[in-house]
Amino acid sequence: MVVPLRLNRREFLKLASLTAAAASMPMGELILERRKADAGAAVEKLQAVGVGGTRVARLACTICVKCPLVVEVEKKNGAERVKSIRFNYIKGLEGEYATCGRPQTIFEARHLEQRIKKPLKRVGERGSGQFEEISWEEALDLIAEKLKQYAPDEIVVFRHVIPEGNVVTYFFQKVLGIPNITNHADTCHPAFNHGIWWISGKSMGPAAVVADYPNAKLAVFMGRNPTDAIVATSWDKRFAEGRRRGLRVIAFDIRKSRLTQLADRYFIIPPATDLAILLAVTHTLIKEGWYNEDYLRKYTNAPMLVYPDTLEPVGLLDHPKWKGKKDYLVLDEADGKVKPKTQAEKPALRATVEVNGRKAITVLDLVWEAVKNYTPEWAEGITGVKAEDIVWFARELAENAPRAFIHPGYKTARYANEAMKTRMIFIVNALLGAIGAKGGIVWPRKVKLKNPMSILGIKGSGPKAPPLYKYWEEQGVKFIIEESYSQLAIKSILEEKPKKIKMIIVINENVLGHSQGVKEVAEAFKKADFVVVADNVFNETTMYADLVLPVSMFFEYAAPTLITPSKTAVGQVIVHEKALDPPPGVDAKPAWWIVKELGKRLDPANADKYEKLADYEYIWRKQAEAAGIDYEELKKYGTTAIADSPIYHPLKGKFLPSVTGEIELVSVKGMEQFKDYAWKPSILNPLPAWVPPRWMQLKGGAKLADNEFVAVDFYHKMHVHNMWLRYTKLTQSTMVWEGWNYVNINRERGEKLGLRDGDTIKIIGPGGTITARVRLTDDVHPFVAMAPHGTNFGYIPNKVTIKYRDGRTETITLLPEVYAGLNTGMVYSFKDILLYEEGGGTAFDDGVVRIEKA
Repeated sequence: MVVPLRLNRREFLKLASLTAAAASMPMGELILERRKADAGAAVEKLQAVGVGGTRVARLACTICVKCPLVVEVEKKNGAERVKSIRFNYIKGLEGEYATCGRPQTIFEARHLEQRIKKPLKRVGERGSGQFEEISWEEALDLIAEKLKQYAPDEIVVFRHVIPEGNVVTYFFQKVLGIPNITNHADTCHPAFNHGIWWISGKSMGPAAVVADYPNAKLAVFMGRNPTDAIVATSWDKRFAEGRRRGLRVIAFDIRKSRLTQLADRYFIIPPATDLAILLAVTHTLIKEGWYNEDYLRKYTNAPMLVYPDTLEPVGLLDHPKWKGKKDYLVLDEADGKVKPKTQAEKPALRATVEVNGRKAITVLDLVWEAVKNYTPEWAEGITGVKAEDIVWFARELAENAPRAFIHPGYKTARYANEAMKTRMIFIVNALLGAIGAKGGIVWPRKVKLKNPMSILGIKGSGPKAPPLYKYWEEQGVKFIIEESYSQLAIKSILEEKPKKIKMIIVINENVLGHSQGVKEVAEAFKKADFVVVADNVFNETTMYADLVLPVSMFFEYAAPTLITPSKTAVGQVIVHEKALDPPPGVDAKPAWWIVKELGKRLDPANADKYEKLADYEYIWRKQAEAAGIDYEELKKYGTTAIADSPIYHPLKGKFLPSVTGEIELVSVKGMEQFKDYAWKPSILNPLPAWVPPRWMQLKGGAKLADNEFVAVDFYHKMHVHNMWLRYTKLTQSTMVWEGWNYVNINRERGEKLGLRDGDTIKIIGPGGTITARVRLTDDVHPFVAMAPHGTNFGYIPNKVTIKYRDGRTETITLLPEVYAGLNTGMVYSFKDILLYEEGGGTAFDDGVVRIEKA
């Protein structure tokens, strides 16, 4: 029985339409195909200004990955308001782009009760939520005074995705010399950065690759649910086009969802056991010979001869054609001799030879030695997926290769073994010949834009001290993402290492909302002398600020920079125009304006140059010219692309950053740096290995007591991509309709605990206890307790009280009562769940909690 929701027919139809608008992924069968001529005409009409008394603004939606939008604005009763919101076509590439339902909340977002309306100064204790209004001049003078007072390395800046993030980072880091500018990626995708390093030689985020759905035959999702998470610019249309052409889908997940409805076949498995499936698939592909021999010879180091006892290549030589890369020794099947790969006619993929009196084997055989015991039967014991189904799955991949792939994921900060899981996904894709292949995982086009500050001639000397992550590297933390170490920054603040952090600046970043161990993070904020938070709406982090600044929402200002979306296949560029002003009574300013005003105070010699930040069209033109982009076309349509397809080449057109320049099934750097971890259950093992998730390690296996669960939060399509979404009625209605405003647990297990739908429960973990409401369902794996991320304030106060200068006092409730879900950061401990082998990221969902009836 689901939690009852009482609606009359009219309300039901309205809510159904809202839910449909919110859906991130339309079914391919329901997408009407547009002819290009018609679409081209639509583009011309879409860009028209002044039609029917309306105007349009072309901009990037920064709710998540910066998709291209057109916002149509009309004037009614003397005030401007949003009339419509649509995605922006690129003429000639109409099939590439789409947008989801999230921007439809713009109609409501600017008028939210929870908006920060004026600059505010704390008057109560930190965390009490008591503030009083001050002027912008007072606020900016106070910030400038503190920036002068503290040394650059006594300050940490946290910032999130904003259109002018390049301006903000440049100012604080290069002009003011602050070494610690970090974002939240270490709590989002560190395992992806980690996993791709092993095969490519470079740490890269999820935007490093895109899936070529239109040309694929089979797409597999493991730990990635694009129907309920960040959906990049072109995902909807490209996926729908693939489905129209017959793309099949296989999904592995811990719950039933829109993705499993769309899938041709799906498997519900225990959390973080995808890795066991991948190891068994690798075992099967090699055992049966279901791999792409020509691809492995030409584009990977599979034929490389190595000494298995020491994990050393038999010989590395300077590559004769690729500067800075290494050639290596192989066994040439044509004449049976050991020679450099570049001289071999047919490098052997599987061979054992004696070199210099020592046994040597190929890298592919080294991989086999690592996975030979990970049989489908072994994986069945861990995942519950039948061995015969795992063999079937491996065969399906092989038979559809290279137009078959496993998606490598996006948010990869859930479990302690995800770095190995991501690496294994890339290894399987390489065995299939899918990396760089049409219909596989391909390389997107990249556009590098000149920084607006350098265009204006604003120069800086750069950081005046080493960043915090250098200290943690010396303490043994591995694979730190250099621009993303927010959790290590929190640890530094808590422990005052390598020195005391005195000032924290937060820009559009809910640090407490996205961190683990919220109690400890709150303590870190209390330890700082001065905390500034600039944001759109009140949230967990604003509660611990000394100064709160109202920042304009992304559609309320023009940005002094062009925008490049994440995960665009064709190298997209977007202008960012203002759609309309903040509503009356909201004195919000964009982050670039704050930089301008602080620059005039702290860098007065360049005051006139900071003023030129307002001349955004001058900056756009200069950026376009430097990047070789036709500015007039860009300005006319609001968006353009540098290519009409991604890069279809396994080595990105030439060679990769790896030692060999090739896709490395076993990393040469990894064998050298981490050989001591070989054959061990560690994500630093250079070879494929089973690494149990932390929750299994805590329990000594996949065994939970009757009242024990793995608390898991997930990224709902509406709720968490930008924190103001949590406050809109559209979001709340969607959540209630889907039953995700409560914590969902398996019906049978819940009934054993005496629970019924709607009961209040206590979720007790090592980081704290929260209360929530429960929903019993058959749609989630029995081991998990699930809800969308951030749907519970837990022990953070939920009210803000503001005293304005006109004498008014306002009390605002933050998280609406409709939410009684979960934030794993409230129940898991920061210290317990920090991953030192993964750059100081966090395993958000990898622990055990107890559930009791409240």
